[in-house]
Parts: sequence; structure tokens; C-alpha cells
Amino acid sequence: MEASFTFGRVRGIPIGVHSTWLIAFALLSYSLAERVLPARYDGWSAGTYWAIGVLATVLLFASVVAHELGHAVVAQARGVGVRSITLFIFGGVALLDQESEEAGDEFAIAVAGPAVSVLVALVAAGLWLATRGVNEQLGALFGYLASANTTLVVFNLIPAFPLDGGRVFRALLWRTTGSVERATRVAASVGMVIGFVFIAVGVFLVFRQPISGIWLVAIGWFLRSAAEQAYRHLAVDRGFAGVRVGALMDPRPVTVGADVTIADLVDGYILGRNVRGLPVVDGNGGALLGIVTLTDVRETPRADWPHLRVRERMTPRAELATVGPATGLDDALRCLSERDIHQVPVIAADGRLVRLLTRNVVIQYLQLRQALPRADQSGTGTRTADVERHPRGG
Repeated sequence: MEASFTFGRVRGIPIGVHSTWLIAFALLSYSLAERVLPARYDGWSAGTYWAIGVLATVLLFASVVAHELGHAVVAQARGVGVRSITLFIFGGVALLDQESEEAGDEFAIAVAGPAVSVLVALVAAGLWLATRGVNEQLGALFGYLASANTTLVVFNLIPAFPLDGGRVFRALLWRTTGSVERATRVAASVGMVIGFVFIAVGVFLVFRQPISGIWLVAIGWFLRSAAEQAYRHLAVDRGFAGVRVGALMDPRPVTVGADVTIADLVDGYILGRNVRGLPVVDGNGGALLGIVTLTDVRETPRADWPHLRVRERMTPRAELATVGPATGLDDALRCLSERDIHQVPVIAADGRLVRLLTRNVVIQYLQLRQALPRADQSGTGTRTADVERHPRGG
């Protein structure tokens, strides 16, 4: 999940919030200020209820960031890169560059977050004991923080993948079976079942406690969807392990010269050869100059097509994402996905365009891999990814 905006960095990790977090922040602040705190403490002013409610919400989400940093720091120590930490409506998520390569690493990363939350809960409980008889407002604040972090630990340790408890469960299965795919399949299935249980309980509660019921339905839906997506992501990641871009790229990409008019580009290339985008190359040495795409053409007034040249509408080489023939296919797919592009040029060390890797070719390859029997279906328990591993940077 990508952040809508970033507000800081810790250990080089961008920390941001998704737009849905604002909903959670507003609802929790309102619930504390208007319902929870007035029910427990009498005689405060409305401003005090709101001040403590908002501050408690801020500290809770700071605790969630600390929880995710626990995962992130251990991941970095284990050689796994961390792209970002994002707060969203259901809490937080640390986005890692890759899945763990060993069951022990998976276990250590998974338990690190709950361990941090336990520490925060203990510190908050100690502060509650120290302040409850001195200042009622501070006691309320620290008491809430202790109970909220305890709840966070209990919830995250539910064995529903991809929650922390589900990842611990997967790590134990992985260690036992020797197959990360089999362990993920079982853990994801358990996660989906638990998600359905949350949904069923939520539907039952909707008629008695509407807000709690709707919230449980939403959490159940999230768990079910996240478990399914996590397994699909692993299948894609393992399916591409060890495969290089050079094995799949288009051997004869259609190219165009920089001085071709937009009208000729449309008639002779985009429509004439049924392509969405073309590398623009130097006619002398074949060096890549840029890429011109269907989007560039759509953004050009039709009246300008006969006299505008490709060089005037293309994206220049300096602004392009490129890969080399030895780049891992998983990294190339990530590049296509993150930039939302349909093709990426494959460039030799001297800057020449070698070939073109398209999203369609990558998808076709994945479909072929998924159509083949998995290694663990033969009963050997050998992981497909173990045949040839592709090391990924952290």
C-alpha cells in the first residue's frame, strides 16, 4: 500500500499515511472524546475530553509506527530492504523489498513488531501506575495507551496470514515442511477462514451493535483479501526467481526514428504494426533516444500531427526507466508496476537498445509457469524456487 503523503524518515525508511488513515484518526478521536472518556471520567470539560482523545489517538498511531519499525529494523538486520512504512485505516504496514529467504528470518521479522508493542504497553502501564493518583488526565492517557497496545498485540498474534501471528505460523510450517509455498498456502487458507469468521460475527452484530458489526465485517474482508493477495504475490515472486530479462524480451522490437512525424507514427507504426509504444533510436548506432507512446499521441492535438516530429513528443532517454539483460524478471516487473508502464527498454552497457520487455510478455510467462505442476505436488517437498535462487538487494 502506497502512502498518500510522507511525513518523515527513520533509518532511511519513508514513513507516510494513506488517505484512509484520516478516517481512522477522526473516528477514533471522536469515539474517545465523546464516548469512551466521558463514560469513565466525570467532570472534565469538553475541551479536555477532546484534547486527551486526540493526544491518545496520536500516541496510539505512534505506537503503530514503532510496531512497524520493529519489523523494519529486524528486516534490515537480516538483509531485507524496507521500502516504506504506511499508516492506513486498519493500522500500519511495513513494505519490504522481498520475502524472507529463510524460515528463521521470517519468524524473527514477524515477532519483532509484537515485541515492540509489548514493550510500549509495559512502559505505558508503568506510567499509568505512576500518574493515576497524581493527574487523572495523564493517568487516563497512559492507561488507554497500555490497553490499546495490549489489544494490538493480541490482535496481531491471531494466526491469520498476513498478520504477524499468521506469519509466525507460516514460519513454523515452513521450517517443518521445508516448503515456503506449501506453508504460505496453508497459512493463507487459515487467514481467509478467520476472515470469513470475522465477517460472519460482524453480520450477526450489525443488528445489535451496528458500529462494531460493520467494523468487524471490514476487518474480516481485509483479512480475507490480504491473505489471498499475499499468496498470489508469493506465487509471482517465486515464479520469477532466477529468471533474467534477457530470456523473455522481444527479440525484434519495432523502433522509430526521431524525425518521423506523428501522423506517420500513427499510420505506419501504432496502427500499422499494432503497438502501444516504440523506442526512438538513433539511425546511426542504434542508441536509445527515448520512447514515444500512445499516451503521447493522445495528448497531441490532431491538427499538429502532420508537422510535429517524434523527438518533440517522446520521453527522452534521461527520464526513462531501463533495465539490462541480466536484470531479474521480478525487478523488471516491479519497475513496470510502480511506474504504470507497458514496456521497458533493455539497454546494453554501451547505451544501445538491445530489445524491449513488455508487460504482456511477462504476464504470458507467469501464466505458463502457473499452468505447470508445482514441484511440491509430486510429493518430493522440493520448492521450485530452490532450483535456482535470484538474490535480491536489500
